[in-house]
Amino acid sequence: MSNQYYAPDQSYAPPQQPYTAQQQPYHNPGQQQQQWGLNQNPQQQYFGEPSAPPEGQPMTGVVPPSYESAPYGTVNPESGLPAKFNPRPKYNDCWAFFLFIAQLAAFVVLSYFAIHQIAQNRNGYGSPYNPPRQGFHSTSIFFAKGGLITMLIAIITGAVISVLYFMLTQAFPRQIIKVTFALSIIAYLAVAVYYFVRELWMPAIFGLIFGLLYASMWWFWRSRIPFAAEMLLTVTNISKQYPATFILAFLGLFVQIAYSVYFMTVISGCYEMYYDQVNRTTPGKLKALIVFCFFSFFWTSQVIKNIIHVTISGVFATYYFMAGSSQGMAKSPTLASFKRACTTSIGSICLGSLIIAFIQTLRALVQMFRSNGDNGILAFVACLIDCFLSCIQGIAEYVNKYAFSEVAIYGKAFIPAARDTWTILKDRGVVQLINDNLIGNVWAMGAIMSGVLSGLAGYLYLRFDQPIFNNNGEFTYVLVTMAFVLGLQMLFTVGTVIESGVATTFVALAEDPAALARTKPELFERIRATYPAVVQGVNY
Repeated sequence: MSNQYYAPDQSYAPPQQPYTAQQQPYHNPGQQQQQWGLNQNPQQQYFGEPSAPPEGQPMTGVVPPSYESAPYGTVNPESGLPAKFNPRPKYNDCWAFFLFIAQLAAFVVLSYFAIHQIAQNRNGYGSPYNPPRQGFHSTSIFFAKGGLITMLIAIITGAVISVLYFMLTQAFPRQIIKVTFALSIIAYLAVAVYYFVRELWMPAIFGLIFGLLYASMWWFWRSRIPFAAEMLLTVTNISKQYPATFILAFLGLFVQIAYSVYFMTVISGCYEMYYDQVNRTTPGKLKALIVFCFFSFFWTSQVIKNIIHVTISGVFATYYFMAGSSQGMAKSPTLASFKRACTTSIGSICLGSLIIAFIQTLRALVQMFRSNGDNGILAFVACLIDCFLSCIQGIAEYVNKYAFSEVAIYGKAFIPAARDTWTILKDRGVVQLINDNLIGNVWAMGAIMSGVLSGLAGYLYLRFDQPIFNNNGEFTYVLVTMAFVLGLQMLFTVGTVIESGVATTFVALAEDPAALARTKPELFERIRATYPAVVQGVNY
């Protein structure tokens, strides 16, 4: 599957009655073929003769298809169904990619003038709006050295905790889900008690509401924990086999950090070029540039993030469909998936990212208007608009996550991928949401723990080493906060790999459970034992 996609157009006849863990029928060849409609369904010719288990053994709920009967790039002449994989993936949504390149080029040109202005100011030259600035204080040298050591300690601490937490999650997935969910309830209730003691009633009430809400969710969701645990175990086992996915995720994190620094530098240069310090006003030209810079930053950041997501999703899709088949896994599935993400799928990635970037830009404008406005009524209206846009952004990001998994698996254009994602959400939405919340909570609580321990490690270094720049402790708060964020982000980065794997596996299970039953029957049986409805794929 190094340069091929899975074609999802095949449909599988659903069972007349879903199987449950309590009632598993035994194999009866005639009854099984009639139940799945194999005698009248033309897919029988496409899949070949069904391979039946021995008499007396439980059925898997699906007839494992014979993938060898449908070679790559062919169409079955009798059924008219397309072959499983497409050897010539199509370039989709190219216009979005060209538009993305155009705005990125404009941002790079703007950055040249902005950084040039900063360099002039540092060398003693001013701009038409601003006088020249003096050099840095000499203590900045000591700050750079001590601060670098503090950040390095935080990164090492976060990396060690991430590895240990990943190993713990892989060894005890069900227990980790239960413990982290219980910790979430305790954390919310502890916050509520703290604010009640401080007599801050509004945050106390919100903390109590969320604590009780999580407790009720635990009661209603406890039956879904076995399926979430099986998914978490499966994805961690797969990701352990392909460590390049973690390397790619951390590389994406460092690229994001570097681009954020680049963006802030350009914003600073724009202010130095056009901000009127004499009259303390912001010219219209500067406002337009700031809006464009934020839009470019949001779009580019989304593209970087989604390239990583599509690449990792492609690795898990390759494993789902190819591992255990006669074709076998590609030699370098991560590299092959990254190549697809940056070529045939890049237009779809740019289009989906554009939607989120547009909403984020609107929110940034509303927030700036709200913070700068003196009219209370307009500020209240802006708050309502921001809340509405936040909800829209959350929905769009959730749909995008699964739509990009569709793009990674099948090579679809973004709009068809989003449409098919919506179909899956309507069919499996409740299970999907519960599964995402249970697994997502594991990495959220782990990230908080990683951030706290990284911040503590940075604080201990500052406390006992006492670097010169921090003799009075004036930078302790800033550095400990930065160490906390670094530790938080380290474990969140590991979580992105798992999140992409879970999303991809769920989509593949929803659309083609027969592929897993064919290539990895033991894994399919374990999943079916916790989620019996998996035997029936989503019908389009």
